[in-house]
Amino acid sequence: MKIWKLILGFFGLIGGLFAANAVSNKSKEVKELEGVIKENKKKEKEIEKGIEKLQENKTENKKEITNQKRKLTIHKKKVAKMETAYESDDVESAEEFLRKFSKSK
Repeated sequence: MKIWKLILGFFGLIGGLFAANAVSNKSKEVKELEGVIKENKKKEKEIEKGIEKLQENKTENKKEITNQKRKLTIHKKKVAKMETAYESDDVESAEEFLRKFSKSK
C-alpha cells in the first residue's frame, strides 16, 4: 500500500507542475493581442500628431479636426478594451479583437 501511495503522490506532483505551467503561460491569441495593442498605440500617436498639425494650421477645416479627435477617442477606447482583455487573459475577447483587427487591414 505504501508503494501505491508513493506512486500516486509522485504522479500527482508531476500533474500539479504541468497544470501550474499551463496556467502561467498565456495563450497564443492573447500574446498576439499584445502586438496588436502596440501597433494601435503607434497609430494613436500618429493621429495625435496629425491633430496638432491641423490645429497649428488654422486654415484647415474645423470639421476635419473634430473628425480626427473623434477617431482618436474611439481608437483609445478600443485599445483600453484590448488591454483589459489582455490583462485578464480572456481568450474569447482576444480572438474577437484579432478578427476585427484583421478585417480592418
